[in-house]
Amino acid sequence: MRNLLHRALDMTNYVSQAVDTPQSTSYDGLNQAGVVSAVAILRGGSCLETALKRTIPDCITGRVLIQTNEKNEEPELHYLKLPPNIENHENVMLLDPQMSSGGAALMAVRVMIDHGVQEDKIIFVTCAAGKIGLKRLTTVFPGIKVIVGRIEEEREPRWI
Repeated sequence: MRNLLHRALDMTNYVSQAVDTPQSTSYDGLNQAGVVSAVAILRGGSCLETALKRTIPDCITGRVLIQTNEKNEEPELHYLKLPPNIENHENVMLLDPQMSSGGAALMAVRVMIDHGVQEDKIIFVTCAAGKIGLKRLTTVFPGIKVIVGRIEEEREPRWI
C-alpha cells in the first residue's frame, strides 16, 4: 500500500526550493507546491487510508461511502465528508482499495469535480482494478492520474 502511495506522491506537483543542511551546505531541492489531501472511498477497512497515515501522518483526509444498489446496479452516495477548501488543494488523492466495473470510482471523481476539484488535480489510487472499469474511468475522465497495483481480469474474485 505504501508503494502505491509513494507512486501517487510522484504524481503531485512540486516547486524548487533551496535547502540548507545542518552541515551548512545548500542544494536545490523540491517542496510540495501546495496542500495535498486524500479522500478514502470507504470499503474493505480502508486499507489505503492506514498506509496513508503511516506515509504522510499529517495528511488532510476525507471520506466518501458509495455502494452499488443491487436492484439496478447503479452506485449510490451514502456518506460524504470532504476536507475544508478541497477545491483549493494542489492535489487530491482518491483512495479506493479495489475497483471492478468503475461505477463507484466514476461517481467519486464526479463528486470531487462537483465540489470544485479540477480533474487534472485528482490522483486515483487503487490496489486492484478490472480492465473494463479502468478503461471506463480513464475514458470519462482523461485528465486524472491513475495509480494501480494490479490490473485484473473481469470476474476475478477480489479479496482486499
